[in-house]
Amino acid sequence: MTLEIERKYLNVDFNALRPVLESRGGRCLGAHFERNALFDTCDAGLFASKRLLRLREWVGERRYLLTLKLPRDSREDFKVCDEREVEVADGESVSAILEGLGYAIVARYEKIREIWRLDGVDICLDVLPFMTAVELEGEPVGISRVADLLGLSKATASVKNYHDLHQQWRRQHNMPPEPSFVFSEEQRCFWRKELSLGREV
Repeated sequence: MTLEIERKYLNVDFNALRPVLESRGGRCLGAHFERNALFDTCDAGLFASKRLLRLREWVGERRYLLTLKLPRDSREDFKVCDEREVEVADGESVSAILEGLGYAIVARYEKIREIWRLDGVDICLDVLPFMTAVELEGEPVGISRVADLLGLSKATASVKNYHDLHQQWRRQHNMPPEPSFVFSEEQRCFWRKELSLGREV
């Protein structure tokens, strides 16, 4: 079990941020394309109790991660949860096991994540179909220090998860609620070239 502490900064210019990361000693760990499936019971019991059960696939790498997130009393300026994870070899089999236990896929979402590391903090440059964001994960003091170091304190900060941000975005654009968000083919082609991702994306 791991305590996950994070904060997001919305709509940051990645091209302006990368040189700052490099000049401050940040180390880039590469970019990857994620495909995620969220599971719940037929009565939405997990969602109602603010729990999240997710199976993540790194596209092109045949790597899978099963995650359970449990709510904690988050601080106003940080999102906090208990995170329990296990890497699995066969995503299809795990999905079948979960379905056999009464869970079903209730939402799918995709994300491109470019990871940097600086002073013990993971800096994730996230591209989603509806927005971009920088997610900092680490200890509260480290997150605040790195945010100041990178000039992120000037950006809009959020402790909402991407599903809540997606619903907020849809409301702002007068669109009905939709739990899933995936890339269009045009978006895939753009980011495949922009980040030199493989053909599987």
